[in-house]
Amino acid sequence: MVKLDFSELKKARVRDYAIRFLFGGAVSVFATLLAQWTTERIGGIFTAFPAILLASLTIIGTSETRKAADADAQGGILGAVALVVAAIVLAVTLGLLAGALSLALSLAAWLACSIGLYILSVKAGWLHPKSQ
Repeated sequence: MVKLDFSELKKARVRDYAIRFLFGGAVSVFATLLAQWTTERIGGIFTAFPAILLASLTIIGTSETRKAADADAQGGILGAVALVVAAIVLAVTLGLLAGALSLALSLAAWLACSIGLYILSVKAGWLHPKSQ
């Protein structure tokens, strides 16, 4: 069902990675400053800002096709749902367990949720993996 195609890495441009890095970093700094100026809860809202997704979709939409950007956005939706699950797991376990263990559990929840949603979406016909 899933096949990794490393040949696509040859097409990657340093400029595209730099845009993602700078955009993601700028949003992260902004969220941190906002949390310091206001409250952590408001800053937390911006830490979930999909900076990398939006930068990636912009790059894909301009350098490839709209169809490719749409497919990437569908995957982004699944990742966003998994992010909510990971945030809930972290919030629930952080006061009960060591920070590193809470983080590991939330990352595991994100990974399991992402993979599970991907498989369900493909089986339901909503997502169509690229045919090789």
